[in-house]
Amino acid sequence: MDIKEIQCFVACVKAGSFSKAAERLFTTQSSVSKMIKAMEEEMGTALFERQAKGIRMTPYAEQVYPYALAVLENIEKMQEKEKKEAPARLSVSCNPSSWFADMFVKFYELHQEEKVQYQVYSADSRQIIERVRERTDDIGFVYVMKNQMPGFLQYLSGNYLEFQAMKETNIMIYPGKGWRQKAGREEVNFSDCKLIQRFADEFSADNYWNIIDAKGRTAAEAENVITTNSDYIMERVLEFADLVNISGGYLEGVPWREVSQGIELDGKDARIQFGYVKRKGEEISEWAAIFLEFLAQRLQKSENDMTK
Repeated sequence: MDIKEIQCFVACVKAGSFSKAAERLFTTQSSVSKMIKAMEEEMGTALFERQAKGIRMTPYAEQVYPYALAVLENIEKMQEKEKKEAPARLSVSCNPSSWFADMFVKFYELHQEEKVQYQVYSADSRQIIERVRERTDDIGFVYVMKNQMPGFLQYLSGNYLEFQAMKETNIMIYPGKGWRQKAGREEVNFSDCKLIQRFADEFSADNYWNIIDAKGRTAAEAENVITTNSDYIMERVLEFADLVNISGGYLEGVPWREVSQGIELDGKDARIQFGYVKRKGEEISEWAAIFLEFLAQRLQKSENDMTK
């Protein structure tokens, strides 16, 4: 018998309905129904009587319920013992971002003497949502196009997650050195651009065909030459080639890399929000909170420096 089935059984008893149990377990009612059905088949008997206003335990379920509680209690004790003996852990995911990589390195330097195990995973928004929902990661950081935010929030809600914005910025065009040598800092004409982009994510600036500048020109006019999920390849290509990249703007001042000196893209749809995804109604872990505070301080410092 799967431990998740026992957890589901206990949640159903405490909630009094499959729908309320699904809310407590951050899953769907159909998933709860399937787990209970599987458990009933394994035990060879019904566990609940379905009623108009909820569910009621069968006499057999009333007998096994104390044993199910004892199983979960013992597992919880085992987990507590494991937590006491194991080092602290911080597991985060993020959209590909050089800025985020730099910030993580600085954070690690500040806390390298502490016993913390880190896991950092780079992924698109849907993968990040799945990892946070499945508790693989504590939190996930994403860049979301502002005009895609309503759909993004609705998608999160369906996965029992929520989004906290940390900064809004313009979408930028990052020209490679080869492009600068040919065009300098002249106005960008999409029809003349060859792009290097990350794999398309409908919520991020990599979904560039939805971007329209102030003159009504669409980024879909540009030719996409290279697609990659590697920040290293992105930077190395822009360092030498005459390609350009469309992605999120500066989050903290102006980066030191010459290759990253971008040009702001004007237009009503050229705004993007940076923030993090967490599980709805749950407290984040201690080290996730410490990391968030660090990032918030860096972003606030940048805002203060820009207003001076």
